[in-house]
Amino acid sequence: MFFPLKTTLWRYKMAIKVLGISASPRGSGSRSEHLLSKLLDHVKSFGGEVELLRLSEKRILPCEGCYSTKPDLCTFPCIHQHIDATQEVLEKIIHADALAIATPVHWGGPSTLLSTLIGKMTAVENNQYAIWKKYGKEPLAGKAFALIASQDGDGAAMALSQVNWALNHMGMFCVPWGMIFKHSILERPVVRIGMKLIGEHKFEWIENTLRLAARNLVILPQLLAGHEFDDGEVKEPRC
Repeated sequence: MFFPLKTTLWRYKMAIKVLGISASPRGSGSRSEHLLSKLLDHVKSFGGEVELLRLSEKRILPCEGCYSTKPDLCTFPCIHQHIDATQEVLEKIIHADALAIATPVHWGGPSTLLSTLIGKMTAVENNQYAIWKKYGKEPLAGKAFALIASQDGDGAAMALSQVNWALNHMGMFCVPWGMIFKHSILERPVVRIGMKLIGEHKFEWIENTLRLAARNLVILPQLLAGHEFDDGEVKEPRC
């Protein structure tokens, strides 16, 4: 199950930058960001560079649905570029080699902060060819990501699946072991003690999964560097 690191990490020496996006309104005090921080620490141990972005510290207005009116109206930069932090955040996403996104589960879905950001990412998805010409790199297509969710009840699988679906339809892909969730009940001392007494290894499984996801976020962008993910049929007028 565990592959030898030396065949990949020693062979590929690109500096991989992983952008960690914390989508909890509680910011640094949230359980989801705690898990994200652990993953980013693993990224650094594998030689990657990291940056943490808290959406709770950014003012991002909701998408106005320009694409639904007419695709050409959905532009990059976004129409909100001068009145909120949309452009700043989108630029960070474009220039990152991989993303690690953490969200609490709210009513079976991701946080409002993350849903709003995904809506605003349409400005990038709808203009990928123009952005590629500007920066010389594909802004979203072929970009790796990992997802983390923290939940109090049910719904983590639904929340992660919603985000995975949206990002995949923008041309991105989830790395192996890249969908991680943890129930808040596991933080209760009595539960932790009880699980240790019965020999339950759930905590070790979560830690190993965070490590594997981080490893793959560093390795896969290197393995896929230079590969074009569209078929060359993207039409310039669409941008």
